[in-house]
Amino acid sequence: MKRAKWYLVLMLVSVLLFVGACGSPEPIIPPIVPEPPHSSISIPIGEFSNRPHIDAVMSALVGQELTVTLGSNPTTGLQWSEFADISDETIIRQVDHVFVGPGIDLPPGTPGEEVWTFKGLKKGTTTILLEYSRPWNEKDIGLWAVIITTTIE
Repeated sequence: MKRAKWYLVLMLVSVLLFVGACGSPEPIIPPIVPEPPHSSISIPIGEFSNRPHIDAVMSALVGQELTVTLGSNPTTGLQWSEFADISDETIIRQVDHVFVGPGIDLPPGTPGEEVWTFKGLKKGTTTILLEYSRPWNEKDIGLWAVIITTTIE
């Protein structure tokens, strides 16, 4: 009987330790900061399977272009927003957006990349939001997102 009580106590302590370990908060993931000159960033499609919402930091000089390259696979029905949501369009302006396919020597369904080009207009800090979703399906809006804090000096 004594032995059964000890097993019961041991089992209860084990369960409490297990439940406590499961409740630990998610680790804080720092933003992606490219190596200087910070005027371009590239995030492959595989990065989003672990981190569906990514924060990044970029900087450039007034008049300089910034380039954002994100992995993309339109054969899934998902697509990046064509036009970036820019919090202050007096600081930067989107000048281009293109899809670059994987090439003809790769099988159908192979991911490509989408590339946005922005131009620094005046000094300041603004944010760029790009979302990956199926625009016709409200459940998928913002499935993946990239928020880029951009400083023009």
